[in-house]
Amino acid sequence: MKAWAVCLLGMLLAACVQEPVAGQHKMDPVASARDRVALASEYLRQGDNEKAQVQLKRALELDSSSPEAHHMMAVVLERDGNIKGADKEYRKALRLRDGYSQAHNNYGIFLFKNGRYKDAMPQFQASAEDLGYENRAQAFEGLGRSALKTGDMETAKHAFVRALKLDPNLAASTLGMGEVQYASGDYPEARISYKRYLKMTNDSAQTAQSLWLGIRLERRQGDANALASYELALKKLYPSSPEYKLYAESLQTGK
Repeated sequence: MKAWAVCLLGMLLAACVQEPVAGQHKMDPVASARDRVALASEYLRQGDNEKAQVQLKRALELDSSSPEAHHMMAVVLERDGNIKGADKEYRKALRLRDGYSQAHNNYGIFLFKNGRYKDAMPQFQASAEDLGYENRAQAFEGLGRSALKTGDMETAKHAFVRALKLDPNLAASTLGMGEVQYASGDYPEARISYKRYLKMTNDSAQTAQSLWLGIRLERRQGDANALASYELALKKLYPSSPEYKLYAESLQTGK
């Protein structure tokens, strides 16, 4: 997913940040800050967080009201594990630009990763409803996954339907739809969604979420061999996951 536009030519990027020489007009600080953000984006693409952060600090010295600089700084700080700092920078970027869809989406992902599912939902919603945003399908998917975590099945269902309408090949949305269908008692449709998900992922290593759904489906209408395989995989691959905890509890309660 393209998160930021970057300059394609390294020489042009370098030229963007050269200091003015004698006789030249004074550099526009806003334009200069924008060039620094472009250079930081290239460093970030290369995985060099340190150099990216240096450029972003300079950009913010030149233009402290640049939403792009604050947004990218949030991404850099998040990668460095500075959760509090990243959260602060995301919020700054969004205060400075209303309707900054890429920042809304990235902030939603950040919040989701940190277990703040309810907070993530309006961020994904904002970017998903922007008709000009190129990653609307993924934003709807993020909304659906967040809603699923909060138990809001109605919102999850509508979000996954919208996501799959925009992009039928979204595996996480397909699995999420299976979860919604299972929760509503529509087990045959849930099984269809689950099998479609497995086909999409080429039966590669399943997630804890998909294994837990597979276990519940096979308990109802599947075969013993598949059930045993899913149970073993969940135990070996994800023993600390919330899904394994639910599975262990189900063995105690018989549900």
